[in-house]
Amino acid sequence: MVLAVTAIVFLTLFMMASAVYSVGETVRQRIELQNAADAGAYSAAIVEADGLSRIAAINRAMSWTYVQMCRMEMDYIVDKWLMLTVQHWEMDNLRMMHFNVPSTCNRGLPWYCTGKGASIGNSAAHKKILLNRRHQTTVDEIKAVRQQAAGEGKSYTALAPEIDRARQEIAKMNEKERELIEKLPERVKRCVREVLKKNLKDTWNDGFAGGGDIAFVLKQEENPLDNNFRVLENRDENDFLRHSDYIPEQGNNAVQVLERGTDDWYVLQYESGGPGIQRQYKRGHPILISEWEWASSLWQMIEGVCALISQVQGSSQVKGDDPRIYTGRYYISENAEPQVVRERYFAKGGSKVVAVARRLNNPFQFMATGGDLGIMTPFTVKSGERFMWCASAAVAGYNPKPRNEAEGEYEITYEDNSGDKLWNLKTSDWDAVLLSLHRAWASGKDRSWNGETAGQILEAVRGEWEPLYSGGGAPGDESAPELMGGEGSVAYGGAEGWVVH
Repeated sequence: MVLAVTAIVFLTLFMMASAVYSVGETVRQRIELQNAADAGAYSAAIVEADGLSRIAAINRAMSWTYVQMCRMEMDYIVDKWLMLTVQHWEMDNLRMMHFNVPSTCNRGLPWYCTGKGASIGNSAAHKKILLNRRHQTTVDEIKAVRQQAAGEGKSYTALAPEIDRARQEIAKMNEKERELIEKLPERVKRCVREVLKKNLKDTWNDGFAGGGDIAFVLKQEENPLDNNFRVLENRDENDFLRHSDYIPEQGNNAVQVLERGTDDWYVLQYESGGPGIQRQYKRGHPILISEWEWASSLWQMIEGVCALISQVQGSSQVKGDDPRIYTGRYYISENAEPQVVRERYFAKGGSKVVAVARRLNNPFQFMATGGDLGIMTPFTVKSGERFMWCASAAVAGYNPKPRNEAEGEYEITYEDNSGDKLWNLKTSDWDAVLLSLHRAWASGKDRSWNGETAGQILEAVRGEWEPLYSGGGAPGDESAPELMGGEGSVAYGGAEGWVVH
């Protein structure tokens, strides 16, 4: 009798302990699965944030380089125009002098003159030049200004290699931004796979059933360059300048930043045929034009009288579009192609959703009653399926404040990029933010949300499982658990109400 009672008691205790272990092990695997999904999604968003921070840093460098390039090109054009002005004036002056050289007398009058208002006998006009139809100067003053500019490294010969360097740097930055964006999906996927491997492995239970068949799904934008980003255009130039803090520190618009000549003769390029920001030299009227007259005379002594034999006179001008200047190389700036995120990034486009699944291989499952899985049913995909699965989502958010004021807050909704707001790849401070599935694919704008997406996400990951380890399987025709809408397809209304992860 004692033996019988003992056997019954110990069997009962064994069954109770086995049931507790069975449920505990299943709950532990479920927690482990959710933690892995959270880690995978958060790590995916970190990789995205790292890429966006790099692009923002490049944008800042590109904006600074763009301003320097434009300023140098403007200086190059002006210096070369003034150089040709001096050169042309000296040639005219030399011709006038040579015309007069054979003279044997001059009757006491100035014999030649090269300058604005020049005429025989008018020495006051000599060396004077009219610039842009309103500013009168002299050849000597122009030479002095050019000499001073040369001392500051602003001669066109000194500027040429610097302009080339700036153009090459902008071209490389354009290419690097595209490369970073195009490689993001693969970098994210590699990271997610490695993180999940660090968090999920087969247990000893799985060894009795051929493995846990651990699988995952990653939902992300696979073509971000075309769908998540856009290149700023000429109309966005003022906003582009804000990337490098030129605005408002050095002005409120391009004219104030690039200074005199902007939009008058150094204008935005609208004929490039594609996106990007580019300026070109286009001489306005009356801009970059120098003018003067020249006159000379030939005098001979005839029968003791100094007589005027012949004279010449005319005018000259040098325009900024003189073929000797306008080579094209330094008159159209390199096309800057800064990338910024589209509004759709702060919805499905930018969210990273990671779902993970594993086979249930509980050795004490036979203890359950009521159906194939019994008390394991709440932890499975569907009655009769021996898999459990879960999902998590995250997105890269930006810091809208200076670093010393950030306080760890990151925005995850879209804002209008007008004004002086520090965002949309102006700031390199991006970080990962976990999202509830309830909001992961909803449209986020101005700190509000439009749409509920949990059910859509759960439906989307069905049937797309990829083995985490070589071999193995994945859930079959799975659907949401009964509490989330029944055995058929996911019922969005039921899911929206309570899904958090």
